[in-house]
Amino acid sequence: MTQPVSPPASDEASLQFDRAEFTEAPAATKCSFCQRAIRSVYFEANQRLLCPECREQVEAAMTGGSKSKRFLTAAVFGFGAAIAGALVYWVVGLTGYNIGLIAILVGWMVGTAVFKGSESRGGWVYQVLAVGLTYFAVAGSLAPDVYKEIAAPPPAEAAAAEPPSPERNLFVAGVVTVAAPVLVGINSPISGLIYGFALFEAWRRTKRTELNIAGPFKLQEAPAEGEAAPAEQERSVG
Repeated sequence: MTQPVSPPASDEASLQFDRAEFTEAPAATKCSFCQRAIRSVYFEANQRLLCPECREQVEAAMTGGSKSKRFLTAAVFGFGAAIAGALVYWVVGLTGYNIGLIAILVGWMVGTAVFKGSESRGGWVYQVLAVGLTYFAVAGSLAPDVYKEIAAPPPAEAAAAEPPSPERNLFVAGVVTVAAPVLVGINSPISGLIYGFALFEAWRRTKRTELNIAGPFKLQEAPAEGEAAPAEQERSVG
C-alpha cells in the first residue's frame, strides 16, 4: 500500500475559516471644529479641514463684529492682567529676591489677555495696547520702591530745610515711576534686556491672525471593485 502524498504547499497563505480576521477601517475624514465626518465637500483654513457649515462660521467670526466693542474688551482684559502681573511682581519683590524674569511672565499675561479680548484676531492696534499695558505694569511694580526713595528723610546737612509735602512726593514719584523701567534698564543692562523681552512677548502674543481659506475641494471616492482608480482630477484628502 502506498503512503498518502501530502498536497503541495501553496505559495499563498491559506484561508483561515476557523477564526475571523478583521482589518481596521480607515479613519473617517472629520471637520477640525465640529468633529463631524466630511461626506463630500470640504475647505482648508490654515491647514485645518472644515466642513461647509463651519467654514461659514469661522469666516463670520473673523470678519464681523464691532471694532470698538472688541477693542474695549481687549483693553479691559489687558488692564486686568496688567494689574495682576504688577501685583505678582511686587509680591515677589517683598521676599527680597529681584526676579526680573517675572516681567516676561507679565508680558505673556497681558498679551494673552489682550489677544483673547480681541476675539483672537490681534493686529498692530492690539500689539501697541499690549506693549503699553506691559510697560506700565512693570513700572507699577516699581512704584513702591520709587516712592520709598523719594519720601526718605533728607540727609543731615539738609535737615534744616523744610521737608517736601506728601503731595509733592506723590507727584514726583508718579513721574519717576513712569520712567523707572528705562532708568533701571540704563543702570542694569540685564534688567533692561529682560524688560525688552517682556515687551516683545506682549507684542508677539497679539500679532494679527491670518485666515487663509481654500476650497471647496471634493473628497475622492474609492473606485468600485474591479474598476481602475481614475486619474486624480481634484485635490483630495490623504
